[in-house]
Amino acid sequence: MTPVARRFLLVAGLVLMAVAGAILFEGFLSLETVLSFGHTRPGHITGWIGLAVILFVFIYPMWKRIRPNRAWPRRWFQVHMAAGVLGPLLIVLHAGAHLHAVVPILAMVSMGIVALSGIIGQAVHYLALRTLNEERRRLVQQGVSPDEADARLHDSVSREETFRVWQLIHAPMTLMFIVLVAVHVVGALFFGGL
Repeated sequence: MTPVARRFLLVAGLVLMAVAGAILFEGFLSLETVLSFGHTRPGHITGWIGLAVILFVFIYPMWKRIRPNRAWPRRWFQVHMAAGVLGPLLIVLHAGAHLHAVVPILAMVSMGIVALSGIIGQAVHYLALRTLNEERRRLVQQGVSPDEADARLHDSVSREETFRVWQLIHAPMTLMFIVLVAVHVVGALFFGGL
C-alpha cells in the first residue's frame, strides 16, 4: 500500500470514527432528557461553541485575501484545518441524528461537503507538493543545478495549481453553509428562543 493510500485510509477512518463517536455521544446525552441534546441548554451551548470554532476557520482565508503578498505562518493553516474538523464535530454533537427540519439538514449537508472538500483539497495539495519536492531532489541528485531544476519543474508547478479545482466546490459550499447557518440561527432564536 502506498503512503498516500495509507494516509487516506487513516484520515477517512479517523473522520468516520469521530463523526460516529459524536453521534453516539449525543445519543447518550439525549437519554437523560425528554428533548434531544440539541434542544437543551448544554446542546445550545455546544452549537454556539461549534459555530465559534467554525467562524475561527475564516481568519486564515480572510487575512490571506486582505494581505495577499505576506507569507502566512504554517501554523495558521494548521489552525484552519484543526478548527475545520473540530467545529463540525461540535455541530454534529449539537445536532446528533435528530435532523427534523429542512434548513438544519441542508446546513449539515453543506457543512459536511465543506469539511470533506477541505480534507480532500489538503490531501491533493500535499500529494502534489510531495511529488514536486521528490522530483526536484531527483533532478539535483542527477547533477542538474537547483535553478535549472526549478525551471524544469515550472510546468509541473502550474499543473499543481489546476489541482485547486476543488475550490470550485469548497468556496461556494462554504458560502451556502454560512447562509444556511444564519437562517437556522435566526429561525431557532425566533421560534425557540435561547
